[in-house]
Amino acid sequence: MNKLFISFLYLCLISLSTLSVVGNDLIIDVNELKNQDLTSIPPLLIGENGTSKVSETIFTNEKITLEQPITASEPRKRLKIIVNGYISKSKEILDSIKDGSFIIPDISQKSELIINLRNNYSFLREAIEFIDSNEIFPEYNFHTTKFKGNTLVIAKTYKYGDKLGITLVMSNPENLVNNKLKLIGGIKRASVENVRSIARDVVTNEPSIKSLSAYVLSPTLESNYRRFGFTEELCN
Repeated sequence: MNKLFISFLYLCLISLSTLSVVGNDLIIDVNELKNQDLTSIPPLLIGENGTSKVSETIFTNEKITLEQPITASEPRKRLKIIVNGYISKSKEILDSIKDGSFIIPDISQKSELIINLRNNYSFLREAIEFIDSNEIFPEYNFHTTKFKGNTLVIAKTYKYGDKLGITLVMSNPENLVNNKLKLIGGIKRASVENVRSIARDVVTNEPSIKSLSAYVLSPTLESNYRRFGFTEELCN
């Protein structure tokens, strides 16, 4: 009974922690972007004992528009399959943590991972509503970053006026786990390459865009974006 009660309290604390997560609004002026900000960055591969090495294989990126209904868009169909797969995998991982088949000894690390997975799951569920539809959304795009054909990060962007907002950033749930726990097979820097690819696309193809904005929940993602040059958006 005591064990059950402790487990119940633990799950309550996790739920409250998830609800208490507050994101930050960040922004960067396109004119402030330098050439080095737009250069592709090589992946870091996690090996034994959490060590990392630079990969000789580079990331690849793809921009997927929603200007055609899913019935007429092969890229949109492929993205649907990927996102649905990540939704299923996220649920599978969360269930395995809950039932104890996936053991994470460090309670703090376990708590943070559950929060990250739940947020990621919510973002994926929101994204699929846009992707799996015959409606067109010309102002929305999805930007994917892959390593050896495996999609690691998906970002949803929204164009409004002279600003491009990065409204959702989603991760491959298995890579999210591997990176958080420093497990063999983890591939780092995908989110950094992803935002660089968005910036490159804006500079090359969207001359009317003057600034990039992002709403970030993940401390890791926020750190990556701040290193890129994003700062907190000031209220007028």
